[in-house]
Amino acid sequence: MLRYLSLRMLYTLPAVWLVVSIVFLLIHFVPGDPILQMLGEGAPAADVEATRHLYGLDRPLGEQYLHYWKGVLRGDLGPSLRFNQSVSKMIAQRYPYTLELTLASLLVAIVLSLPAGVRSAQRRNRWDDRLLSVVSLFGLSFPNFALGPILILFFAIK
Repeated sequence: MLRYLSLRMLYTLPAVWLVVSIVFLLIHFVPGDPILQMLGEGAPAADVEATRHLYGLDRPLGEQYLHYWKGVLRGDLGPSLRFNQSVSKMIAQRYPYTLELTLASLLVAIVLSLPAGVRSAQRRNRWDDRLLSVVSLFGLSFPNFALGPILILFFAIK
């Protein structure tokens, strides 16, 4: 079991490296200058250069990449160029709400799926088993980005 877990953890390293690298590259290669967006299009050149220096964007790309990784490994995700505060602090502020939503959805999923699974196992290949299978497949295949707004409209307190 320990060997299996070790291998699984080892397999996640390339995925983490890829995600962190893509996020880093998006900052640099997405059209538009984040510093100009932060300061405004009419910002003086001296302010733009000072802000670039403050965020380390005036350094070579390889040096920025290593600095970015050092921060990620320390848990420092850097400053948000949009909100002008620490990304780690922003995540920490919102984490309790995320945890609450996750636990609530997990509770609903368990309360609904456990009896449905038992029912399907007891009445295999009958109409209610097939109905539960269709509903389950529909629920799994429905995109979350579309389901979210629908559920908000349905459950929102007005």
